[in-house]
Amino acid sequence: MDLIKIQTLLLLLSVGGTGAQDALLHGPVYAQVGQNVTFNTTVGDGSFLTIAWSFHGVELVPVVTVAPASESYGEGYEGRVTVNKKTGMLILGPVKPEDDGDYSVTMVDKHAITETVPVSKVEIKPSLKEALETNSTVTLNCSALGSYLTFTWTNGTRPLIEDLSSTVTITRVQRWELKGPIYCSATNKLESERSLAFNMSVHYGPEAVMMTASPPVGGPAVRKLSDMTLSCSAVSDPPALFSWYHNGAAVAGQTASILVLKAVTEKQSGKYHCSALNAKTLRTADSKPITFTVLEAISGVKITPPKGPLMAGGPQVLLSCAAAAGTVSSAAWLKNNKPLVSNDRVVVNGSQVTIKKVQKEDRGDYTCQLTNAVNTEADSYNMVVFYGPDGPDGVKISGKTEVEVNTAVSLKCAADSFPAAFMWYLNDTALGVTTSTYDIASAAYKDSGTYTCQVANNQTTLKGSDKFQLAVKEEGALDSLSGGAIAGIVIGVLAVLGLAIAGLIYCRRKQTPACPLVVEVQPVPWDRVTLLRRPVE
Repeated sequence: MDLIKIQTLLLLLSVGGTGAQDALLHGPVYAQVGQNVTFNTTVGDGSFLTIAWSFHGVELVPVVTVAPASESYGEGYEGRVTVNKKTGMLILGPVKPEDDGDYSVTMVDKHAITETVPVSKVEIKPSLKEALETNSTVTLNCSALGSYLTFTWTNGTRPLIEDLSSTVTITRVQRWELKGPIYCSATNKLESERSLAFNMSVHYGPEAVMMTASPPVGGPAVRKLSDMTLSCSAVSDPPALFSWYHNGAAVAGQTASILVLKAVTEKQSGKYHCSALNAKTLRTADSKPITFTVLEAISGVKITPPKGPLMAGGPQVLLSCAAAAGTVSSAAWLKNNKPLVSNDRVVVNGSQVTIKKVQKEDRGDYTCQLTNAVNTEADSYNMVVFYGPDGPDGVKISGKTEVEVNTAVSLKCAADSFPAAFMWYLNDTALGVTTSTYDIASAAYKDSGTYTCQVANNQTTLKGSDKFQLAVKEEGALDSLSGGAIAGIVIGVLAVLGLAIAGLIYCRRKQTPACPLVVEVQPVPWDRVTLLRRPVE
């Protein structure tokens, strides 16, 4: 008995709503030569436009094609094949050795062409015209013409949902979920078409309500008669409507995001805040408040000085300062640009300074600074204290007590006194010099004597003087040798004396005529030593 192997190859190809599926049982199928062989299909009863069986030899050979009104056979197959028009089953026989090979079948569904409609008019239709964030549930419906449609949704380039439904439902919608562009694509076997871009406004807010002041309120106070602008902002869609409140009461007629306060006065002090309203969500939110007090700036600061001239050792002195306008919160005093602090004699108390028994050390520049929350203003006063001269050191002359003739002389008279008027005398004779320095360009012998510097203070009515002795000497009289020069001379003299003594000792021992010598040291200036030699008498 001869057997041949017949292999089933291909799939049922069906265009239309049923899709494609495996049509044949997987082979191989074995057949006996001379007998019939049956090719069963996996398809139940159906209606097909065509059923076509083919043999895959060296080239594709048609076996049989069955149509509703006709049947056609490939060469050598007529009378040998039978086709079931409902299932596509094929009976081949009697089998020949050359029938060995691969077979395939293609069946086209009867409704494949007539029921497939092209895609058109793809459109997104929302369930609401506008939505409120967290309050609304929005359903988007993708409508389209065509048959056997599937749908895909994208937001920009990202998938909006994973399934192929024609509707999308979003509960408690958020502002970014429908911002888009959102697209719906409808697809069937023939084509795919995308809708126009869809965006939906989701109303939200107000939130993040914030109020700012310009100029910024850096502290609790604002300068009287200055201008202030309060600005209110909020995150909201649509943009929020604003209202303003002062100390809890609505500011009439103010609905803009800016509140301008011109030339503020004390009655505008207090707490301000703004409120934002969303006309769609009907929600409101308030800003944090800004609180300030309107203060008049300090101006016209003036120090009241003590009356009359101030004398050292005099009575108590009072300095006070005040402002012509403005409320003062603190006062500070400076003396010569340094903070003035209280001590045993000086008492600093707010805007007043009390000095007990004023002294010359109290003279200087005094500054009073008055401050409140909006500004600082100051005034200065120069305190003059008259004193001296008094005491043994009230007047003092300094200078050289001895000078050589024809040299310059400068005598200086220092007086611990303010003010001070000077008068110079030589041997009680007025010299007509009224400055603190007495200068002689070239001293003469007649300039020797007793100099007196007399100082008078026309405020304290005190006087003082000092005397100074000046000696004018001949030229060279004040020359002096240094310590080194004197030491050199002494050493030289000692050396000469040593040589002379050594010579005498030598001559006495030798008793020669040539030895009798006398060494004489004559009085000469210290810078010269002369050795004289003469015979002994």
